[in-house]
Amino acid sequence: MITPSSAAVVASYDGRARFGRTEVAAVRRPRLLRGLLATAAHVAEIPCGAGHFLSSYARTSVAATLVDASAAMLATAVEHAVEVGQRAERTFPMLAYWQEVTLPEDVDLVVVPNAALNQLACQAPLTDLLACLRVAASPGTEVLAQVACTHRDGGVDTATFYDPARQHRVWFADRGFKPTQTSGAVLRRRRQHRDGNRLHIEFDYRDGTGTSMHSSTVELELFTAARLAEAFTSAGFGHVRFLPGEGGLSEVLATAEGGDRL
Repeated sequence: MITPSSAAVVASYDGRARFGRTEVAAVRRPRLLRGLLATAAHVAEIPCGAGHFLSSYARTSVAATLVDASAAMLATAVEHAVEVGQRAERTFPMLAYWQEVTLPEDVDLVVVPNAALNQLACQAPLTDLLACLRVAASPGTEVLAQVACTHRDGGVDTATFYDPARQHRVWFADRGFKPTQTSGAVLRRRRQHRDGNRLHIEFDYRDGTGTSMHSSTVELELFTAARLAEAFTSAGFGHVRFLPGEGGLSEVLATAEGGDRL
């Protein structure tokens, strides 16, 4: 079921699409991705945003299904794919919410990038989200997710959108860039705070005159390794492995179980 909060999140990403290419360029490639792409034939990135790891897909010549509920972001991802050399006949855009996705049967790797699962978990229970993915995927499909986690030592993963060492509840200059879709430089400002297992991140994009061009707010639920293992297992995945973040996001890798597509 698509909730009003899910629709509101998608609408906010429509406004961020013009900044998407620059933002995804800063996202670190998952450490496990290279090895998985060595044997994959067809990867699906969900939600793809502006296309996080398209250069990696293009280098290995895998087919790529790009899934996002934002039409603007999906169009940006398709343009990005062309520019990095991903062959058009092996690129398949799919406009769909997470809960609506039905993947091609030959997809053997799903990549959930940049803590998207953490954000989705603020809109629906984590196990329900993973159950939807299990229904969408064929048995044997590997799922690799970049996730923001808390750890036993009390630490929290660092990401391009959150740094636990930075001061909270104050605005600071986060990143400067020049998106191809705009004529001038843009400054991204950020304000962040943590409330228990929730992160609240605000972004404000300003042009060279200091005028706000767009603003948005992102909510994310922080996970633990134990919670991820329990949720993936309950949703029908096996061989769940967890790789703690080392100066970046953690990674979880799991395999869709079962003899048939659920």
